[in-house]
Amino acid sequence: MHKYIVKIMLAILLCSQQAVSQQMPKVLSLDEAISRSIETYPSIRAKLAEIQASKAEAAASRVGYTLPAISFQAQALYATSNQVRGTFFPNEGTAIPTSGGIKVNGYTSDAVLSSFSTLLGSYKLVNFGKKKTDETLSKARIEQASADYERELFEHKVEVADAYLLTLVFQDALKVQQKNFDRIQAFYSVIHATAAAGLRPGVDSSMAAAELSKASVVLLESQKIAEQQKIKLAELLGGESPNFELVSDKFNVTLPVYNVHNIQQENPLLKFYEKRIGSSIAQTQAIRKSYLPSIMARGALWARGSGISDRTDDAGNFAYNSSLSGLKFRAYDYMAGLTTLWNISDVFRTKQQARSQQYLTESYQQQFNEARLRVDGQMQTADLQYASSLKVVEQAPIQLSAAQAAYAQADARYQAGLSTVVELTQSIALLNRAEIDQIIAHNNVWRSFLQKLAAVGDITDFLNQAK
Repeated sequence: MHKYIVKIMLAILLCSQQAVSQQMPKVLSLDEAISRSIETYPSIRAKLAEIQASKAEAAASRVGYTLPAISFQAQALYATSNQVRGTFFPNEGTAIPTSGGIKVNGYTSDAVLSSFSTLLGSYKLVNFGKKKTDETLSKARIEQASADYERELFEHKVEVADAYLLTLVFQDALKVQQKNFDRIQAFYSVIHATAAAGLRPGVDSSMAAAELSKASVVLLESQKIAEQQKIKLAELLGGESPNFELVSDKFNVTLPVYNVHNIQQENPLLKFYEKRIGSSIAQTQAIRKSYLPSIMARGALWARGSGISDRTDDAGNFAYNSSLSGLKFRAYDYMAGLTTLWNISDVFRTKQQARSQQYLTESYQQQFNEARLRVDGQMQTADLQYASSLKVVEQAPIQLSAAQAAYAQADARYQAGLSTVVELTQSIALLNRAEIDQIIAHNNVWRSFLQKLAAVGDITDFLNQAK
């Protein structure tokens, strides 16, 4: 935290850009900023979509078990009917079957129209526990998606709140630099006038001009940093225009009161890792069950038509009719019964898949352990930062009071001709730094308080005290 404070001070005091003062049309509180970001930020909306996708996938899985599968097909073909007796392997449906009797007059290029239509229904009567494991897996995936959404939502709230506090400290620092610039400008005007009248040495006027230029550079840079941070905050709000003002009175006047919290398993980050482990375990169970067969109740209706007659002539040849009458159904059939298909060798494949998933579960468990260690470390760091910030904020008013007294004394001594311009400029720089320290110290208490509750996994206390 100390290093971060130094970086903020150096960034404010050492860089440069043009200052532009404009009236913001809107005042944005912390609660409003968080609410706006939740409604519009893309990553949060994406996580909500993932939840809906998981629910839709679960619904699709339920349909596969609760509703029968019904399929219909129809075809009208113009084809020859040459064939021989024997059998053939279907080669996963790529072989084309030929239907009809064997012609005694050999092969012919004559072709006729034929038709074929089927209505097939099947329902899984027995699935040997596959339905239950699939339902458990679907539920686990929904819980994982929901936990991922809660994690993303929580982390974004923390990020927005922290960006809000940083924007405040940079804007307040800009006000301090404007005040410092006005102070040095008034100081320069007096010295320049007295030097021009011969009452002060010319070197005093030159040094005052240098201090005024330096103050202008710092003011310009403070404006740039403040605007950059406001743009970053606007980005976290979902691309809002940065034309808004922030509410700073609460954070500059009061300090938060920390109530003891313990890290809970409900921490959104830990909860996400926990749900991912549960989903992986459910996936393992589903894989183990997937090789088992299902007993299906099946029923079918089908009909066929052909332009080849069922009767033969005296020579034993079938009569061919190439007209459209071949499309008319001539034979009708039905079927009902139970079927099953079991790829027994799949047990070896699913066994290896289950082992692979178990290793993934172990990986997720170790990631959970790592996240827990990281959260514990964040809590300890946040405790240290919070305690340090409280000590600093106690000293900041003392530093500011002493710097104000030193400036008043140096100014009085210089006006009386008892000191040099160097002593006065040093007192101005000391006062400016004390004013900046005062702002940073107060803001850092709130930021460290936020980080403590972020490590716990619940920033409700911060939001309540920030109202």
